Amino acid sequence: MSYVKHLRNVLVFLIATTVLAFAQATPATNSQAPATAPASEPVTTADVPEISTQEQSPSFQVKVNLVEVRVVVRDAQGKAIGNLTQNDFVLLDDKKPQTIKRFSVEHHDVTLETGGAPTATSGSDVHSHLAGSWRLTYLFDDFNSSPNDLTNAQKAANQAIDSLAPGQLLAIYTLSGQGNQDFTDNKDLLRAAVAKLQPRPQYTSGPGQCPPIDYYLADLIVNTMDAHALSVVTAEVTSCQFEGHSSFFAEGLARQAAQRVEALGESQDNVALQTFNAVVGRITSFTGERTLVFASPGFFVGTVQQAALTDALNRAIRAGVVVNTLDLRGAAPSPIFGTDISERASGTALASADILQYRQQYNLAQTDSLMQMSNTTGGKYVHNTNDFTAGLGSLSVPPAYTYSLAFTPAILKNDGKFHNLKIELKQPAGYTVQARKGYFAPFPGGTNDQIKREIAEAVFAQDEIHELPMRVQTQFFKSADDSAKVLVLIRVDVRHMQFKKADGRNLNELTVVAALFDRNDNFVTAKSSTVKMHIKDVTLDTKLGSGITVKNNFDVKPGGYKVRVVARDEQGKMLTQNEVVDIP
Repeated sequence: MSYVKHLRNVLVFLIATTVLAFAQATPATNSQAPATAPASEPVTTADVPEISTQEQSPSFQVKVNLVEVRVVVRDAQGKAIGNLTQNDFVLLDDKKPQTIKRFSVEHHDVTLETGGAPTATSGSDVHSHLAGSWRLTYLFDDFNSSPNDLTNAQKAANQAIDSLAPGQLLAIYTLSGQGNQDFTDNKDLLRAAVAKLQPRPQYTSGPGQCPPIDYYLADLIVNTMDAHALSVVTAEVTSCQFEGHSSFFAEGLARQAAQRVEALGESQDNVALQTFNAVVGRITSFTGERTLVFASPGFFVGTVQQAALTDALNRAIRAGVVVNTLDLRGAAPSPIFGTDISERASGTALASADILQYRQQYNLAQTDSLMQMSNTTGGKYVHNTNDFTAGLGSLSVPPAYTYSLAFTPAILKNDGKFHNLKIELKQPAGYTVQARKGYFAPFPGGTNDQIKREIAEAVFAQDEIHELPMRVQTQFFKSADDSAKVLVLIRVDVRHMQFKKADGRNLNELTVVAALFDRNDNFVTAKSSTVKMHIKDVTLDTKLGSGITVKNNFDVKPGGYKVRVVARDEQGKMLTQNEVVDIP
């Protein structure tokens, strides 16, 4: 099994562990759900207990669709600034102003010295800071890179490895999954992984083929029904297969070629995005700063996979992973004129010029994907330079400040359509704003899966959200010198929750997940409780002053642990909180 498949399995396991934990819920009260009534005696509202737990996955409607936007603001010198407030920003969704529901600013106290080695900006111990709270990952695109691209990447990566501070952890991955190296401070292992880099394209197309069609052109024909693109490829087929003589079969062969190349390109996109998700999943099994540097000559994401790319970047945002991108093509070459001598001559001069124009558009589309990855996650994009060592070094640290904005679209239909986003400053003052350009609305259906994934991903995030009236407490008890129990108490202030009214009851459903991580931020286990509330008005007013308590406990060995609690109610409101437990 390749290492990338192993990473995917790890991510699936982590999410599945949280989801399956729903089936092992810890009761919040002693109330029990009633036995199933006979078919002739249907259960009425009066028969439903006011507070109960069920040992099954939660099923509730999405009431709030929260769109998260990571923003970096830089001054005229390119330095990130961090003194802005929520009121300084204007957020537009399809040109309509939106209310910012959540706002936070993150300060990353890591910077670059002249030599390229990361250091802390304060007087803290840089080594312990980096080893304990910052993870750096290099992801190399061996699908689309040429041998020269990867040679440049290897030189830059080896320079970066030489500059690593003692104890600093680095991981090296590839889109193909070949030659991966998990997090380590062993420079010999890292150099060995870099030495294994080589092009591993999933398919080849373009020069030398008949017709000379690439993924971009194929996507235009297959997915956007571009008639002009089809006519250009048909002319190429007429030239290279029929010696310039008109043929009834030329257009059909052009369509077949486009469908074949589009399918291959879509498959490669799919593998690349799966790898990206798996790497992000691996990074998010650790807390602290997470920086992913993607080194690529650019890659094209077809129409079918655009929504999948947006979804992958959304996961990175929720996990707090900054994605920086390095364009391995280097300084922009001179414009291409004429026809590639490796190709057979086109049927007409017009077709040849059109193929050249489409190829230039393909190059721009490949660049757009790198820009999208960095802009969306608050990262940085380095391009048009042959100094790959300096470029990789500058990308190996997060920006000094990033802002996290989130809003709930006033009207959002589950139609899968793209929404344009624009983030502006009320007083620009010469600053530049770097943020995602848009997002895709959810597709119809799949609501429960989306919610389960949202909860699972929140477990492996690091931010804290306090939208629910809940308090978290942790305690530990040592039963012996080598064993202990961690108790997690979640107190829910029911009287200050929001409810939906029906049949004289106050309805809501609360899912609470308590996850345990070890001192190295490795996931250990998770437990979940789903509390169904059908509370009468009189009970809510007179009997629940002290709230209700959800309890979870873990059997552990002495040591340091982090407990992360994630709660989500039926209204879409959340609580995420971290607690540290040290057991001597």
